[in-house]
Amino acid sequence: MVGFKKSLIIPLAVGGLLLGGAAPSGAAETDVEPLHAITCSWDSGVGTPWSVDADTVKGFVRVKCSDSLDSANTQAQIQYLYGYEWKDKGVENVSYSTATTIHVNDSTTKVQGRWLYRTKGQHYGQHGNIWALPTYYSPSRYLTRS
Repeated sequence: MVGFKKSLIIPLAVGGLLLGGAAPSGAAETDVEPLHAITCSWDSGVGTPWSVDADTVKGFVRVKCSDSLDSANTQAQIQYLYGYEWKDKGVENVSYSTATTIHVNDSTTKVQGRWLYRTKGQHYGQHGNIWALPTYYSPSRYLTRS
């Protein structure tokens, strides 16, 4: 058993020497591209819900980034005001787009009667590190379903 452990140590040590050796004489630190900072923000003031037809409401959210992301998750969700509380309506729509402009639509059936609607947005992005934007709320609008 002792001989087996020693035989593993030698190749690992040799591998470490090979990997940890000095850089070739022509290599410079500038050859390595550093990760650059990417900034993302909500396209504010957009996404106010509207009537698609007598029974359907639609809204959207949009995120703008300075460059493409490695990974992203952007959600849009229609909400309506019930008393003093905003309630989610339907199921949120999720996009995994990593583009510089991420546009996500959501639509659902209207609630019977006249209600105030808005679109809620959530965004998580990654480019070297992971971040989340604060929750976005579009301007609101009253819509009616007979």
